[in-house]
Amino acid sequence: MEYRIKKSIASQIKETYAIEGEDAFKNIDIDCSEGINTVLFSKLAIEAFESIDYKIMKDYPHSLKPKKSIIEFWKKYTDTDINKDNIVLCDGSIAALFLINKLFIENGDKVLGVAPQFPEYGADVVAIGGIFDTYTLQPENNYKFIADDFIAMIEDDLKLIYLDNPNNPTGQIIPIEDIEKVVKFAKDKNIVVLVDEAYGDYMNCDNSAITLIPKYENLVVTKTFSKAYGLAGLRGGYIVENENLTKAMKNINTPYDMSSITRAIVSKVVLDYDFLSEMRKANSLMKKELIKDYKNLSISENGDTVSIMMLTHKNKNIDLAKEFTKLKIGVISCESFKSLDKNSVRFRLPSPKYLPKLIEAFDIIDNIE
Repeated sequence: MEYRIKKSIASQIKETYAIEGEDAFKNIDIDCSEGINTVLFSKLAIEAFESIDYKIMKDYPHSLKPKKSIIEFWKKYTDTDINKDNIVLCDGSIAALFLINKLFIENGDKVLGVAPQFPEYGADVVAIGGIFDTYTLQPENNYKFIADDFIAMIEDDLKLIYLDNPNNPTGQIIPIEDIEKVVKFAKDKNIVVLVDEAYGDYMNCDNSAITLIPKYENLVVTKTFSKAYGLAGLRGGYIVENENLTKAMKNINTPYDMSSITRAIVSKVVLDYDFLSEMRKANSLMKKELIKDYKNLSISENGDTVSIMMLTHKNKNIDLAKEFTKLKIGVISCESFKSLDKNSVRFRLPSPKYLPKLIEAFDIIDNIE
């Protein structure tokens, strides 16, 4: 049978670093690959799991407790006023990104992003018929995002702008002043800016674009509980946006996104600010031990509290992910990231107990010519 699949989907080969199957880790002793949190785990999450009544599974998810907790968090720690109509609950932030694309993108619509950044987003833009252009982070600037250079690429015919903050795979934090500069410039051109904060809980809350939501109606922010909160298996995330966008989104999203179990847990965990602070400190301490001047390895611009960073070997023929695998350390090859190659990897911090082995591994790989 010849399936009449959409041409925009059938014509592309999707690049992804997603891992499926337990065998992928069978020869790995230290997992530094997937964007999860193995450094610390919230005590409130454990308590929430232990208090769950299995009977909640028989009903569709109706609880508004996650929204109430999200509103409380952003008011308490950043003095930002949002309401339940600003929030859309989702099954992880990737589902949120796809939902936003579904809301906006029509055939031929242009989206501007960054290279490198989360590859699944750009792939989805193309899959639904859009055109994904990118501003390339330059090696000579250590892959640092330069707002003025990015803004120079914003044309009137753009439908959306996509930024991930912190950036994936570099782990750099874009200052909120630069985010606002982009949002303000785009607003004058009637362009919506989507800020993906999948790794956003690794940076200070005041640097979140959510603090700008009351000021800019052309801003959409996505969040997840998979990264810093360590709840990837629950598939929970949310969107914060203008109420008018939420109203339009109700025409296309499913009514019961985010399961009852996930709602019960995240409504408590999202308020664990002390856990987030402690985890950021732990990340910073590990990075201080790992980041130094190497002979052949370089580490891109990155935030010291963020769990991920990008390593690049001077020798472009080196398959850096394979070199780490030889030492039984799992990392993500940057081959699937636009503008990067096999001599770069995304490295995610593991438990601090592995730090001595990691320092040794970095030195071994750095001595490879």
